[in-house]
Amino acid sequence: MVDMAVLKELRAITLAPLKDCKSALEEADGDLAKAQEVLREKGALKAAKKADRATNEWIVIIKQFGDKTVGLKLACETDFAAKNDVFKWIANQIVEKLSSLDGLASYADVSDELNEEVTKILQDNAVTIGENMQVIDGFVKTWTSYVYTHPGDKVASAIFYTWDEEKAKAVALQVAAMQPQFLTTDEVSQETKDKLTAQFTEEMKDSNKPADIMEKIIAGKLQKEWSDLVLLEQTSIVDDSKRVKDMLWDTVVHEYVRLSI
Repeated sequence: MVDMAVLKELRAITLAPLKDCKSALEEADGDLAKAQEVLREKGALKAAKKADRATNEWIVIIKQFGDKTVGLKLACETDFAAKNDVFKWIANQIVEKLSSLDGLASYADVSDELNEEVTKILQDNAVTIGENMQVIDGFVKTWTSYVYTHPGDKVASAIFYTWDEEKAKAVALQVAAMQPQFLTTDEVSQETKDKLTAQFTEEMKDSNKPADIMEKIIAGKLQKEWSDLVLLEQTSIVDDSKRVKDMLWDTVVHEYVRLSI
């Protein structure tokens, strides 16, 4: 016979389904600590069985820890799980782990030791969530930042800047809304330039315009593309009479990050 008080305590500690808690206590002969271990082992087994299932939903988190800014994109299988408070709690536990690092460009660069700790968090909670969970990406950066998270935890941005927080806030909203691919025109990849130039040249091949005129037209088309792709060249969503760079004045944006579904 399962002690109801112990059952309630196990449920409160693990947040696992009641039937799993009851089964674990029966297997552990009523021992609370052993029952927790049983749930962890079942979680690891469940996680292994689900590891090849598609993760089509996720949440993003960007948090500040003193001078550190930590970001995470954590995936699951369904929107139902993504909205679960336990899933958000799991994501925050992983963010806490990452905050111990001095820097991280991408989760792919995380150490094996820390990855094992993150994997254990996912396995320990697999019984509760009941779905495959995967870390898609993560970062740790050290610089003054402004962080914006859109309601729903599907889009978040971080602006790394010097000087004016209000201007950084406006840029964070810009990044979340307008999805720029580059910070400045100097950062536009040569691959992007070549691809667009080839596209515009192909579009105009039958125009019979002189080469110098075609060159100017293509340059104009590229400039228009930069107004969409380049953050500082975009029209500001705060004041559509100005570009983002015209609103910054003495504030310098060194870098930005955008995490989204």
